[in-house]
Amino acid sequence: MSNSNNDNYKMKNLVDISTMVTQSTDFFTIKDKIVEKMLEMVHPTKACVNLFYKNNYQHAYLVCSQTLEYIPKVFPMNSPRGVKIDFSDYPAYIHEAVKDKKIVYIENIFEDDRAKEERELAKAEGYVGRIIFPFVINNAVVGFMTCFLTEEDFLTQPDIDFISSVSSLISLSIDITNKNNNNQLIIHKLRGAISSINEATKKLYLNKNINGFLEHLSKQACNITNSKEAIIVINEKEYKNRAVSCYNSEQKNQINVYPIIEDILSKDDMGSYLNNIENKDSDVNKLESYIYYKLKDKNDTIGCIVCANSKNYTNDDLNILSVLAKQVSVGMQLYKYNVEEVKHKVLANELNLLNKQQKLIMDKSEMECNEQKELSYYHKPARVVGGDFYYAMRVDEDNIVYIVADVMGHGMVSNYVVAMVKGAFKVLCHQFKTPGEIMTNLNKILYDEFDKMGVFTTCLISMINTKENTLITSNAGHYSPIMVRKDGSLVENLNCKKGIPIGIIQDSDYVNNVHEIKDYPMVCMYTDGILEINNKEKEEYGIDRLEKFLQNNFRFTKQAVLENLKIDLKEFSGTDNYEDDILVVMLKDK
Repeated sequence: MSNSNNDNYKMKNLVDISTMVTQSTDFFTIKDKIVEKMLEMVHPTKACVNLFYKNNYQHAYLVCSQTLEYIPKVFPMNSPRGVKIDFSDYPAYIHEAVKDKKIVYIENIFEDDRAKEERELAKAEGYVGRIIFPFVINNAVVGFMTCFLTEEDFLTQPDIDFISSVSSLISLSIDITNKNNNNQLIIHKLRGAISSINEATKKLYLNKNINGFLEHLSKQACNITNSKEAIIVINEKEYKNRAVSCYNSEQKNQINVYPIIEDILSKDDMGSYLNNIENKDSDVNKLESYIYYKLKDKNDTIGCIVCANSKNYTNDDLNILSVLAKQVSVGMQLYKYNVEEVKHKVLANELNLLNKQQKLIMDKSEMECNEQKELSYYHKPARVVGGDFYYAMRVDEDNIVYIVADVMGHGMVSNYVVAMVKGAFKVLCHQFKTPGEIMTNLNKILYDEFDKMGVFTTCLISMINTKENTLITSNAGHYSPIMVRKDGSLVENLNCKKGIPIGIIQDSDYVNNVHEIKDYPMVCMYTDGILEINNKEKEEYGIDRLEKFLQNNFRFTKQAVLENLKIDLKEFSGTDNYEDDILVVMLKDK
């Protein structure tokens, strides 16, 4: 092959690898394909990939070794994380590559003293040379790739440059994966924290025990920020001037953050964090780090949450703590409202009216899309007014746009949020052409108001092209749709990239996921209420049961599907009153 053709093929393979990286949020699903593509164009016939996790250089995890023969027998792959290997067992030149963030090339293992301890391994694997390419992200090495050369193999400088480019793309893929995992971790933490807060708020309403409420939430503050201790302080006349709750995961009776509370309350900012504190007197002050967020009631500061002694606080921790802090404030406000029985009755009457309004909003969203497909839904709020929401509108002759949202919380606050989402959504649908653009601008418009209220919402925005039979979806921290084929099988590994929920980060961007739906007689969207229904054995209904139900019922009419769903849920749970809202939206063949 001529040099020109070879260069062209290298460039094509680089483009192919780049495409794989930018279209995937999971390095582990594409790592082997990347290495295979790379080895098509260079003379080494073998390569492997090792990763470090969480900046721990004591162990290097072998995550990709399928081109090797002997090494996988010694270190069999036992998990997607790879095989845990003591990094001190690796030769000195690999340590040099990692430490100095540079490529190291050992042309002959049997002549270079830096590789003498691996000569038996080289004989068994059948290589004589080795070259190391470190993966660098934000000036930190997160792993490395090794290329093995036999006596017949050789590397030119263009080959090394090509492998180095592939190494950079692998680094990018790892970075994308880490960020995606972090996003999912944030969402998981938020869901768990909000669920726990709702439970604590119900207990506060029932037994009027403020101390128990705050004690529960101080433990939650520790859990979601990975802290060793936390304190919640409330300053309010209604709470006898000061209510305090502390939690220390190690020493139950010792709280180190209390002396800095007054200083924190006097600060102008709402929240911040400090890592690596230098303690002048370690016997008095044992703070290594702390993070705080103030509690607000309208414009008044009524207290703060302070957590301490995590290894390293980040902006993500501050965002999560801000949500928790705002929910503590909301919980205290709800408590004050519920103390007065008359006000509680008035609130119930208002919620009944709002419930009727919400039903009217959703009823208009039942519609025929085209001769083949129709949109329908089933909604059952857990309380008088729920936070689950669905709305659809036809924007032009060929396109219908709809939104499925799960607003954090219930009652008047959630209904107000639903009204804001619906109003902004209706306006944006006429200004922007894709769900990703609508979602991005929806977040920008609502962020400030959501931030003041301490709320967020997960949602899916979808656009159906009734002429082309395509579905474009943008996902803000929501569950991906379930798609059923004509033969009853499910679409596995659906490409529906998730973004952060609306109202968490102001400048979040959301992408479009395009799906052909002509041959899919059922596409189902849902909120988490249906998955979390429990039976008497405390088993959850879960996504597997929902998928099985859809596979067994997708051929029926929409009325039959909805009636069968009600029956299935009642038979599973033994009741038709559920603890959370239920919303299921179906795009199905008539």
